[in-house]
Amino acid sequence: MSIEQSADNLPQGITAVTENGLDAFRIETALGTVLVYANGAHVAEWTPAGADPVLWMSKHSNFQTGKAVRGGIPICFPWFGPGRAGDLTPAHGFARITPWTLLEAEADETGEARLALGLSGDQHDAEDFTARLDVTMGHALTVSLTVTAGTQPFDYEEALHTYLSVGDARKVSIDGLDQDSYLDKLDDQQKVQQGAVHFTSETDRVYLSTKTAHITDPVHPRRLRVEKTGSANTVIWNPWMDKAAAMPDFGAEEWPEMCCVETANCLAESIYLAPGESHTMQVRITSEDFDNH
Repeated sequence: MSIEQSADNLPQGITAVTENGLDAFRIETALGTVLVYANGAHVAEWTPAGADPVLWMSKHSNFQTGKAVRGGIPICFPWFGPGRAGDLTPAHGFARITPWTLLEAEADETGEARLALGLSGDQHDAEDFTARLDVTMGHALTVSLTVTAGTQPFDYEEALHTYLSVGDARKVSIDGLDQDSYLDKLDDQQKVQQGAVHFTSETDRVYLSTKTAHITDPVHPRRLRVEKTGSANTVIWNPWMDKAAAMPDFGAEEWPEMCCVETANCLAESIYLAPGESHTMQVRITSEDFDNH
């Protein structure tokens, strides 16, 4: 399909829609459903055919242009949190609150479909770069963020801040990070993971890890696999009771329904691009029922 493809010339299975008052694109094929908001190129839904939604969305989320959506897969870029020096706003960068442009859309007879959306630095009088998000739905959901420097070097942080829907975070276990070092952002201490990750209180950790994370959810019941490339960090987050209650776009009762397993390059693992150079960070998420394991 052509670059900056018209929203009224989309392939079968992909439609331009208005959801919660925002422009969005819906993929709906035999393999499942995906919803991507143009605001922030925000993947808000992935529901495999015959299965429960894999991504979590808060019932209290904002749905306004220029506001961050709570849940799904927000794009943190070109910085993570308040940035490495701790003084940047808005939190997690401007990409997730800026409208992106549809670049390409395609679908095939198997039900696999792909959307590509783009963002450029000149939309913000900011750094000289272009960014592209590719969202592919097949039997898995694959999301790739490709950043290309312009005529100047470009240094940035990034994360695909994936909110996974779980039956009860207190019963979830995450395997694949054993013996990996991490920064515990609650006490700013470096630690080493011992065994599986379990949620027993507020959790906010930045792991130095390129590994695949396996999330076992005995309540749904299912296993989720989060496989990644081009990423040096995995961020694990759950706000728990008090922090959830303090966030206006996060229900006080919602924290057991989710956990974040984020694909990132942040802090000391930020990306440096020479002029014209590109980097791609990708996550591939699969969902498997226990009885199919």
